[in-house]
Amino acid sequence: MKQLPAATVRLLSSSQIITSVVSVVKELIENSLDAGATSIDVKLENYGFDKIEVRDNGEGIKAADAPVMAMKYYTSKINSHEDLENLTTYGFRGEALGSICCVAEVLITTRTAADNFSTQYILDGSGHILSQKPSHLGQGKRATLYTNIFYLFCLNSLFLKKKLLLQYKCIALGLALIKAS
Repeated sequence: MKQLPAATVRLLSSSQIITSVVSVVKELIENSLDAGATSIDVKLENYGFDKIEVRDNGEGIKAADAPVMAMKYYTSKINSHEDLENLTTYGFRGEALGSICCVAEVLITTRTAADNFSTQYILDGSGHILSQKPSHLGQGKRATLYTNIFYLFCLNSLFLKKKLLLQYKCIALGLALIKAS
């Protein structure tokens, strides 16, 4: 994984901002699909406002890439803007995890096929690793987000809760249909 050149960043910078728990779930599912996952498990506590956990059986994150896995504009998908013509992934800018770190407490547990054990990383608001320790996860990645910072979004109405559930279902169905074709 390497940092995109400044000229490419300027061309691509959409300054992705996480505006809801739904956008967090969508980004994490897309990361899982880009990692070749054939199984993705999403768990939500209090509709994702307290905790979001996305676990997959994808390739996992290489130990060498871990220090920059949530740093903005670091990506393994492209090297320059010319690569956009042949893009076959959902994400490519290297912004999703970095943006999520700004609004939630993030733990990433990952293991590649070459690793003897998985490693759990705790990230700070800037995407830097605060700590790491061995874990028991099988191959793939688990992103656990303690999203207590989403208190700005009111969940007092039953209408909003139903709307969130519908949005989650639409994302899952849409991505499943795209992946199937």
